Amino acid sequence: MGIRETRLENDFNEVSQLIANSGGTIALISSQGKPAYEYVIEYRCKGIERLQGNDPVFRTNHRVKITLSNDYPKNSPSAEFLTPIFHPNVYTNQRVCLGSYWTMAENLSELVIRIGKIIQYSKDVLNLNSPANRDAKDWANRNPNRYPVDNKTFKSAKKPQAQIVWNDL
Repeated sequence: MGIRETRLENDFNEVSQLIANSGGTIALISSQGKPAYEYVIEYRCKGIERLQGNDPVFRTNHRVKITLSNDYPKNSPSAEFLTPIFHPNVYTNQRVCLGSYWTMAENLSELVIRIGKIIQYSKDVLNLNSPANRDAKDWANRNPNRYPVDNKTFKSAKKPQAQIVWNDL
C-alpha cells in the first residue's frame, strides 16, 4: 500500500470516529473507493440557505461532497455543497473556498469540522477579506450581530474521560 492509500485509509478511520462521536450532528451519507477518496457528508446544524430581503432563510440539513484528488494530500481536497447555502466563503456554484493555506498536516476530519463551522458562520473560520460570494460578504458586514447562526461542535459531549486512580502502595 502506498503513502496516498495509507493516508486515505487513516482519513476514513478518523472521519468514521468523528461521526461516531458527533452525537448525530454529522453523518456519512456515502463514500466512493476503497480506500475512500470521495465522501458525501450531512451536517445537522443551522446555516443560511438564502436571504429573503435582509433576513436569512435557514436550513438545518446540509450535504457536502468532499473529493480527494490523485494529488491528495499534497494538494487540497475539493468540497462542494449539494444543498443551497449562502456564505461568503462558498461560491455561487456551491464550491467551498478552502483558501490557499492547505498543508498536508491538515487531515480530513479537521476539514469536515471546518466546513461545519463555515456553515454556521463561525467567526474563527469566516474570511471576509477574500470572499467567494460578495453578496454574502456584504450581508455579513452589515449584520455582524446575526452570526454565528449555530454553535455545534460536531463532537459528542459524551467523550470518554481518562480516569486516574492513585493507589497507595
